[in-house]
Amino acid sequence: HHWISLVREIFYFLIFLTVITIVFVKNGEIKNLVHDSKELRFLFVIGFFVGTVYFHRFFMKMMNHFLHVGIITDRRIVDHNKTLFFTDTMDAIDMGQIQNIERVSEGLLPNLFKYGDIKIYLSSSAAYRTLTCVPNDKFHFRCITRQKESLQLSMRDRQHDGITISTPDQQKSTFTTAPKG
Repeated sequence: HHWISLVREIFYFLIFLTVITIVFVKNGEIKNLVHDSKELRFLFVIGFFVGTVYFHRFFMKMMNHFLHVGIITDRRIVDHNKTLFFTDTMDAIDMGQIQNIERVSEGLLPNLFKYGDIKIYLSSSAAYRTLTCVPNDKFHFRCITRQKESLQLSMRDRQHDGITISTPDQQKSTFTTAPKG
């Protein structure tokens, strides 16, 4: 994912840090107010609890951003989505099942910061998979397209040379090659 997806969270975190800084600067005045009233003491404890939860949430989002990884190989595209505690999913798309690829980069910010979405249409059904906020989307689009075309070309060459490779569903592989020249 592109770093632009974290801008809103960083902006809110800066506001949170500003409020915390003001609380520390005005610490003496807050002590005098809280010391006299049980309601304000309770409000301060609730505020401290909410601030702690928000602080934890922000850093969890930062860590999860860096743990979500996409990998493009010569045979497949792997989307590994991992969080610190609960989620660890991997989704792989075989290059041979890709029918079409579309790059979507609409608006000022995506074109200025060079990120966008890549839609991958699968040949087996009308389904598609969208990779969102891909940094340097033009490069990744070209990379996927080159790998897809390379795989298709090698499969055509194999068929031309007489090599037959069965699918895993048929549970067999036969290799028959005709002698060359």
